[in-house]
Amino acid sequence: MLVMISSDFKQSLAISRLCDDILESNERIFFVSSINYNGRVFESRSRNDSVLTKLSKSETEMFFMQRTLQTSLSKEFDDIVGPLNFITVQRETFLELIFPYTEGLILVVCDLDVVPNYLAKRILFVLRDFDWASKNSQIYNA
Repeated sequence: MLVMISSDFKQSLAISRLCDDILESNERIFFVSSINYNGRVFESRSRNDSVLTKLSKSETEMFFMQRTLQTSLSKEFDDIVGPLNFITVQRETFLELIFPYTEGLILVVCDLDVVPNYLAKRILFVLRDFDWASKNSQIYNA
């Protein structure tokens, strides 16, 4: 029996693996989410999502849309000051790392005890592998 797998399904599996890989990269990461360009969550993984469970559904949607808008506005200056690698937001109880990538952005919520630049470099490495694989897969499938 021949089973055809759509490219959307393959991409969805790849993004699920990406979120898993990022979550597994550091035990102090609480939550990882892939958010599309419209601010909608595409995929999420959590070890401890108590931060987000405090928010109502509409507050959670606004939270994700705000991250998308923040990233989009920051990327407006890529040609002038160089490409955006990541954004760090430090709150009283947790740290957010926001990374643009080919499918939108990745939001990572983690413990304040992490070293942000070290963790960001590890995540950027994982994202670059993902982006490279996605580009090569699109070329191959074209």
